[in-house]
Amino acid sequence: MKNKLTKYEVDNAPPKSKEYNLSDGDGLFLRVRPSGAKSWVYFFRLGDDRRLHRITLGSLDDLSMKDAREELKSIRKLVSKGIDPRTARAAAKAENSQAITMQTLFDAWIIYVKATDQMSELWAKRHEDRWALHLKKALGNLLVKDVNRYHLSAVLEKMTLSGIKEETRKALTTLNLMLDYGLKHRHLTENPARLLKPKDFNVTANIPRDRALSLDELSKLWIALDKATTSYNSTSIITVSAIKLLILTGARRGEVAKMSWKELDLQNGIWSLPKERTKNSRAHIIYLSDLAISIIRNLQPITGQSPYVFDTSRNAKESHIREDTLTRYIARLRQAPKSNRQTPSHEDFSLVNMEPFTVHDLRRSAATAWAEHLKIPPHIVEKMLNHQPLNKLVITYQRATYSEEQKKAWLAWDTMVRDKMASYATNTSKD
Repeated sequence: MKNKLTKYEVDNAPPKSKEYNLSDGDGLFLRVRPSGAKSWVYFFRLGDDRRLHRITLGSLDDLSMKDAREELKSIRKLVSKGIDPRTARAAAKAENSQAITMQTLFDAWIIYVKATDQMSELWAKRHEDRWALHLKKALGNLLVKDVNRYHLSAVLEKMTLSGIKEETRKALTTLNLMLDYGLKHRHLTENPARLLKPKDFNVTANIPRDRALSLDELSKLWIALDKATTSYNSTSIITVSAIKLLILTGARRGEVAKMSWKELDLQNGIWSLPKERTKNSRAHIIYLSDLAISIIRNLQPITGQSPYVFDTSRNAKESHIREDTLTRYIARLRQAPKSNRQTPSHEDFSLVNMEPFTVHDLRRSAATAWAEHLKIPPHIVEKMLNHQPLNKLVITYQRATYSEEQKKAWLAWDTMVRDKMASYATNTSKD
């Protein structure tokens, strides 16, 4: 058997007036051109065909001697099965040229659901934000055909460990929907996200919740928020203010997080939400109480130069506070303070042993308080929440806005919050 080429022989093979080959054995040759360019070529025969065929593995610059020998093993296996490696390579090249990345698939899916009205602009935007914040970096450049459950699991597990369990569940939903679209359009043969379940990441499925905080619990939360901003500097007054606005307005988390200064008429106490910013694509008016206006005005020296009231200035493109930031903040308030941190005692926070609740529960809590303690009629509460009636006849004929009734309700809620929560919190913080 002929000896294999040495690295010295390969590197120092001189160019000649004519092209020549140096054998490395098993049909592999180093081809040296008059220009000095070197490449690896393989000569082979297929089955009973006595003709000699040739395939170029690659240039020496791109393929080392060791790598050329490894690639030869794969090619020889194809030849032994009667498969022309040139045909196999062409097929793989064609497949890769048609293959798309996860980013391309995501973009195509978003365009599709918007164009076919399968999803509102608001919901599509939430998927876009979730992709950009949590999924794009790890998955965006991967070819869809190569993505498996382990790629997805690694990203989702990282999200869970960072404390954003609800966003983890929603991210799995995003992946399922976009990959279902890819499956439908034959970009993949199976959806690996369907092999994963929320419980795999210690999160629960999206089941209806009925958690509403009592007035006493809301008061304890308000105290915790005030204590957090006065006792140490690691917390953000912007985040605390946003959570207080959630309680005072009963608005959705995303609506408050992206509140812009141009939507506000503080002189008249009006917050005008355009239809593009609401879940049901219906414009909505929220009447701001004196306490809500005071909280917002206190942010003007901090965020007044930004388009957003709750501006975190961490993202030049969208500097408003992230929705999952509010979720994590609530979770942190419910944790016992570490012994080495100079914070108020557990009794001051009073959230450690409180029944678990989410940011969205604050909206339900406000609505429950309006109905149970302020005796606001159900149809007014529904208007304040910007809920769309399920009955189409009601949608058609219930045109009244009940603006005065809503305004009185928010003012009454302001008084209750001051009496039951804010004033007590203020007095407690001075002790």
